[in-house]
Amino acid sequence: MFSSFQTVERVVYGRGVAAKLGDEVLRLGCRTVAVITDKGLVGAGIHTPLMASLKGAGVDALLYDQAELDPTPASIEKAAAWVRQNKVELLVGLGGGSALDSTKATALLAVHEGPMSRYFGLHKVPSACMPTILIPTTAGTGSEMTSNAVLNDPITDSKQGTVSDYLYAKVVLLDPELTAGLPPFYTAITGLDALVHCIESYVSLHATPFTDALNLQAMRMISDNIRKVYANGGNMEAREQMLYGAAISGMGFSNTQNGIIHALGMSVPSEHHIPHGLMMAVCAPMGMSFNALAAPEKFAVIAEILGSAPAGASMREKAKSAAAGFVNLMDDLGIKQGLSNYGIRREELRGVAELGAAYKRLMDSNPRKGTADVLEKLLEQFY
Repeated sequence: MFSSFQTVERVVYGRGVAAKLGDEVLRLGCRTVAVITDKGLVGAGIHTPLMASLKGAGVDALLYDQAELDPTPASIEKAAAWVRQNKVELLVGLGGGSALDSTKATALLAVHEGPMSRYFGLHKVPSACMPTILIPTTAGTGSEMTSNAVLNDPITDSKQGTVSDYLYAKVVLLDPELTAGLPPFYTAITGLDALVHCIESYVSLHATPFTDALNLQAMRMISDNIRKVYANGGNMEAREQMLYGAAISGMGFSNTQNGIIHALGMSVPSEHHIPHGLMMAVCAPMGMSFNALAAPEKFAVIAEILGSAPAGASMREKAKSAAAGFVNLMDDLGIKQGLSNYGIRREELRGVAELGAAYKRLMDSNPRKGTADVLEKLLEQFY
């Protein structure tokens, strides 16, 4: 057996590092770039220092603010047509996971023939995409560090992922100052999303010593700081630790894939418009409870990190307590448990279970297998 580990080529990080964007573009030898983001970030002026940096470097910078919260293949095809029309050489993605995924998918379709759906799945991209620089404004998805682009597929009414080594960014800029304005609720759900990434990657069947090291460090950084930054969004040291922790988790799970939590959460009908991080948080206790039996050594470690492991308990007792530790964290962050709290109807659970069980990319990574019948019972238990 052999394994491999891959990640982005270059990470530049620190408070105020967004001002270095122009230098990074010139280092890549590009002169015409497009900043891909959404209207909300533009309205808040978060793009302003980036555009100023590009202008100062003499770069011809265009702004595309049409990235959608739940990007669809149609939205990507529209963006890619705009990029080709304007003869752009490089894309700069700015925002949360949706904007960054939109940027990666646009970089794909800017140079490869559509439709986007032909690239859903693992390693279906034939060659290099347009180069990207990714700049997150949330400490959550880790999308800046991954080879994944997740889109909302109206045909299956579910989330579909494109995974390819060609989607890795050329450069990632991690600037904690760009996350300072995130409200407590979104700070909480994006942070919990990052924590789920660590947990699922750590217990993955594809985990390696390299990904374990990353995920353990990221879990500690996030669990030690998420309550602090939720209580005080101006705590820049905690913001910094959260942003770096989320990026490190992205480095890990991009090499392992996620598991049952993502398989179920991404199978919830898109008509509910539940934020991704919130859905991952709500599905986490059920996924952790389900998987603890299959990976007790690792779940015991997770319980220790989350502070839920009973003193003097056996390894299996500690492992069982990991889900309770996550629930305690949700309670402190004001996140309700149970799918019923988010408009999901009981009669929809069977469909979620069937889609989740069929989510091969994710369930093949999960340490415990489950049929649609098994997953439906799990969903009922945590409804």
